[in-house]
Amino acid sequence: MQFIEKNSLNVRSAVYHLKKDGASLEFVLFPMVHVGSNEYYEEISRRLSFCDLVLSEGVSSKKGNLLTLSYRIVKKIKRMDLVTQQEGIKVSLFREKILNSDLGGQAFDARWTSLPLSLKGRLFVLIPFYVVYLFLFGTRETLAESIALEDFPSSDEILHYDEGFEQLDTFLIDERDRRLIDHIVKLHDTSYQDKKTIGIVYGAMHMRNVTRFLMHKLNYRIAKSEWVTVFDL
Repeated sequence: MQFIEKNSLNVRSAVYHLKKDGASLEFVLFPMVHVGSNEYYEEISRRLSFCDLVLSEGVSSKKGNLLTLSYRIVKKIKRMDLVTQQEGIKVSLFREKILNSDLGGQAFDARWTSLPLSLKGRLFVLIPFYVVYLFLFGTRETLAESIALEDFPSSDEILHYDEGFEQLDTFLIDERDRRLIDHIVKLHDTSYQDKKTIGIVYGAMHMRNVTRFLMHKLNYRIAKSEWVTVFDL
């Protein structure tokens, strides 16, 4: 399964509709790119407005601000003409349907505090360095270089895997995915026969665990898939 695709013309994000034989409940997966065109977020917002419930990510934590610094700087780079997901998503279209299924702020801060100082030190060096590079030289092509993502790690991911960031990945991906999956299980158990559409709007990396759980544990299947352009190159 491809979640994010980069080709010679653009970057595209997949939308997957998952159904299960004998069940009325439908899950629609929106693997998100956190920086994109206004048109991309308008289209995702429009699709989310047709869902009966939207499971969304979002952590209220000042300690996590460093991790989103690169997204926030992009909006200041006029040559890219891109916006952040927070700016672009039209929450007003589906606000009453949103259920935040992410870690709470206190839980996030506690886990952040427990990370090794050496790891946080590397982040405090690498992220500002990358942000400065983006601001001075970044283009849409720069953002798209390593943006492609599938359900299994690519050869590049495996070759460039850094064990030093394993604890960060466990915290930012796996632990938050477990919280999301708990919500999915509750919905599946209580609304199995309800004709409802559940939108899941999370960063693309989270979709690996989510699709494996839905397809291999709960036996959902892909009923339909579509592409939405994130930005042109």
